[in-house]
Amino acid sequence: MNLQKDFLKIKNQQGFTSLLESYENGNLPNSNLLVCKDIEVCNGVATLFAAKVLQRENPTTCVDFLQIRPVGAMMQISVDQIRELCSTIYLSPKVCAKKFVVIYDAGKMHGAAANAFLKTLEEPPADTIIFLTTSRLHTILPTIIGRCSVTRLSSDSEFFRNKEMQIWLANYSAWLSSLFDTNCEKKTNAIMQMYLLLTQLEALLANLLEESEANDFPGEQVNKQGVYGLLLAQIENETANFFRNRLEHVKIFPRIISNLENKAYLTVLNVNFMSCIEAFLIEIFQMVVKFH
Repeated sequence: MNLQKDFLKIKNQQGFTSLLESYENGNLPNSNLLVCKDIEVCNGVATLFAAKVLQRENPTTCVDFLQIRPVGAMMQISVDQIRELCSTIYLSPKVCAKKFVVIYDAGKMHGAAANAFLKTLEEPPADTIIFLTTSRLHTILPTIIGRCSVTRLSSDSEFFRNKEMQIWLANYSAWLSSLFDTNCEKKTNAIMQMYLLLTQLEALLANLLEESEANDFPGEQVNKQGVYGLLLAQIENETANFFRNRLEHVKIFPRIISNLENKAYLTVLNVNFMSCIEAFLIEIFQMVVKFH
């Protein structure tokens, strides 16, 4: 990860800032999963947090920094690697207050290796922080995902500059604003606007999938998951930006983001993406009507 270049792309993203706030408040989850199209960005963020947790400028030289990478001709993480890690992970830190574990490109874990690591993720040592990184969330077992705090990071600057996406996000923000209008007619119009947003997003999604197929995604499934992840990250960022300046509505923001994360998880299970977004927008509408 080129920290000077790539850090600028992620430092203001909701996922990264939430993770940083958790660390600063002493609430950093023990088991974390970083997801980003560019695996090196995830790896760099994991190293950055290792430096903070271990209080070492170069954490990779610290005895309390444990790491696993895919190895061999098949570039996999073997069950033997995981078993060796599990045999040491419950030992006390040697020089630092905590231990820090990184499993790079965790989607390369052999099935037996992933299963062998489940109990550790479910009951990690209190003095140990675990980070898994991946660029392809669909390659991670749902049982692994369910035991981790998932953070999505976007690094595709071309995607950020997509004019159609920027227009859609602006329309989405305007729709959020309309939900808080006390005029009943405008609330009715908000329902119509919601379905217009969905129609626009479906067309945008088709274009993005077509573009990415011509670029660096070699397979259809990887291609879809990558685009879905970028879309979800953008929607999450826009939602966070909207509520950040509306403190009177901050109570419902965590529930809205939690609902979006649940929809993101469903897309990993190959549930229809547009159906998930539709359900997410309906839930926002219902929550705002109930709150407002």
